[in-house]
Amino acid sequence: MITKLKLFNIGGVHEAEINLAEGLNVITGESGAGKSSVVSALELLSGQRSNAQVIKSGESQGEAEADFVTNLNFDDELDEDLRPINCPSGDDVKIFNLKRVILNSRSYSSLQGVRVPLNTYSIAASRLIHIQSQFAQLELLDSNKQLEMIDARLDNNIKLNLINAFDAASAKAQELKDLKKRRADIESKYANAEQVLNLVKIASPSLAELKAGGLELKLENNLREISNKLASREKLINNLDKLFGGMSEQGLLSELRNIFDNLNLNNEDVNNALSVLEDAAENLRGNIINEDEYLAEQEEIENRLGVLRKLKRLSGSHNESELINYCDNAVINLEWLENSFNELENLSKQALNLKREANALALTLREERRRAALNLEQSVNNILKDLAMADSEFKVNFNELNKLKRSGADEIEFILTSSSRTGRIDKIASGGELSRILLALQLSLPDKFLPDTLVFDEIEAGLGGKAAVLSGLKLKELSKRCQVILVTHEASIAALGDAHINITRNNLDNDAVIIKNISGEDRVREIARMLSGSPDLIEAQEHARKLLLNN
Repeated sequence: MITKLKLFNIGGVHEAEINLAEGLNVITGESGAGKSSVVSALELLSGQRSNAQVIKSGESQGEAEADFVTNLNFDDELDEDLRPINCPSGDDVKIFNLKRVILNSRSYSSLQGVRVPLNTYSIAASRLIHIQSQFAQLELLDSNKQLEMIDARLDNNIKLNLINAFDAASAKAQELKDLKKRRADIESKYANAEQVLNLVKIASPSLAELKAGGLELKLENNLREISNKLASREKLINNLDKLFGGMSEQGLLSELRNIFDNLNLNNEDVNNALSVLEDAAENLRGNIINEDEYLAEQEEIENRLGVLRKLKRLSGSHNESELINYCDNAVINLEWLENSFNELENLSKQALNLKREANALALTLREERRRAALNLEQSVNNILKDLAMADSEFKVNFNELNKLKRSGADEIEFILTSSSRTGRIDKIASGGELSRILLALQLSLPDKFLPDTLVFDEIEAGLGGKAAVLSGLKLKELSKRCQVILVTHEASIAALGDAHINITRNNLDNDAVIIKNISGEDRVREIARMLSGSPDLIEAQEHARKLLLNN
């Protein structure tokens, strides 16, 4: 519970220190006196996000600070950022300090004097203090929050078992998904691997030739050389044909002999020269390599080059180095693919069994939730009768989900029914009804669901007469289970308080807010003011004394 609350430049308050007690603490004061400033400070301390508007006009910094006495154990609740902080643990009751500092452009939060991120701060603060303002009833309209209220009545192990089973099933399903993806990736990447490896095994080029490097360039050069040789051979044959002539025409040698004969140059020297030329040409003709040899070699090179390019295409490789890596990795991955089939079957069975286990636990949880919901309905409706809502009935509707979630396979809705209407409470309930339903829920939930301190801001708004008095009595009942801080305009409720804090403005300085604990005649006069508008009216004071005496 909060033992001491400090405000500095929050709202209309320059500086104040408030001592709070166990049980029901009521805060009263005329409209505009500064009660909202106290609520703003408590909202900051509860972990709500801040803005510069909460800072007192003309100031650059505002602060809200509170000391709690608590025996809460945070070890399993808070993240690593909070581990170094001296948090309460076990049954040891310690003072736990919360502080928020708000600047015009930024803010910071601290626990036990240590600055922490707001998210970390909020985790701790949510265990210690919760705000129920006039509009905070909307919280009970959130389906997740409603489910938490049902689960608060369950044995923790029931939901914990489902969470553990769901996490195990999810992890196994992800493991199976990853395995399938890896298999699919390998099957896609190495779809042609067997063909590639077979070509390497049974055809040229071999893996050894590939690893030697530059094979494609070498084959291209060899192919170019063969083409050049074939071209040279063709040119040589053409030239020799010109020298010797063919079947239907004479060659250059014959023409030369005729020319020399016509010129009477047919002497020994000329004949010898022509014979030498003819012999040389015949030697060339005899040394011409058979064209089939060149063509066979060309075909072999083209085949090898074609196989190499096919290997690159099949493997998706851009060069020989990538092809070599593909072949090496293909052997490893194809072997893994074959060996992983048993693992795939085992993982599939495990994932299915874990999913079935989680589904079975979800069904068990659903039945337990339905029983808890019936008990909650009975408890809330009994309390609503005491809160002048006997004509209305609170119900919990279950919607069964087709998909299992970590929280189970259920969604719920809080329903309000009467003789004239039926519907979700967020659709048909008034503000006053929401206030009473929320109070009834808090009274119906186990202590573990309640924070150390609950703050209510004018929860009686929208109520009047008997309903307001009954709400006050229920707040008094709730204050026996946790500290309750109540901002109220209702005198009958204020008279129930175990401690009474009064907020006024200084008559001499209208800007100064005075916050103090009151008792005795000061409290009589304040309740008389709340009853009649004047603290000095004798009849109101007598009524105030009777209210205080009865409480």
